[in-house]
Amino acid sequence: MSEHLHLAARKRRHRRTGSLAIPTVFDRLEYLQQQTHKLCEQKPVDMLLLTHDRYLSLALTQHFLKRTRTRICSTLEEVTGFFEQTPLPRIVIDLDCITLPVLHVLDAVRAWHKQRPGISITLLTSSHSPEASCFIAAAAACRVIERRLEIVLLLYLLMQRPCSPRPVQANYTRANDDLSPREWKILMEVARGRSLKTIAFSLGKPYHAVVYTLSRVSARIGLNNKKSLIHLLHELSVIPTDRNHYF
Repeated sequence: MSEHLHLAARKRRHRRTGSLAIPTVFDRLEYLQQQTHKLCEQKPVDMLLLTHDRYLSLALTQHFLKRTRTRICSTLEEVTGFFEQTPLPRIVIDLDCITLPVLHVLDAVRAWHKQRPGISITLLTSSHSPEASCFIAAAAACRVIERRLEIVLLLYLLMQRPCSPRPVQANYTRANDDLSPREWKILMEVARGRSLKTIAFSLGKPYHAVVYTLSRVSARIGLNNKKSLIHLLHELSVIPTDRNHYF
């Protein structure tokens, strides 16, 4: 008799507590998982990976970088949402697997350098042209890593300190080889399809100054002439999935 009364009392207590109780083992496990997930979200992120490649993101987050808190991002705006974090996470951008033109990404990266000096950015690309890699390194002022490297070497380069030399075989070996704001502005105007005379007039510069700028940049990245540079700019102005026919 007393046992039945005790069981009834337990049922009444459970009805009074309602959702505050965790009656079963499975509910308790789910509750603990949710609490652990919330705790992980509160911890600062170590690395931001901007890519749409599920295989790459899965390999890095679930196998090779388990101890690194890595957040997968799909847009540039999502990356900038972490700029208030201290310390600022390292940023890795997969140029070949995002739905944005490379020039658009490079323009955003240049703005990030001004907004957050000292930011650590690494770009992944499988460019078939060493000149394109040289141009990307000069425009973004950051490390450019060949995307098709063996995973062990790729991980080693990704985990290097921000002050490490840029792992790219390029003519750009000095800090002053980065593209200046004036050079970048001219190149962006060329990429938009504007004529050199129109660019010179809009910038208030002589025509020969614009031509000289293109020739100088071409030589610095290993191209033969400014026509090759203009062709490269058009290649990098399209979305990566539409860029295959250029190579």
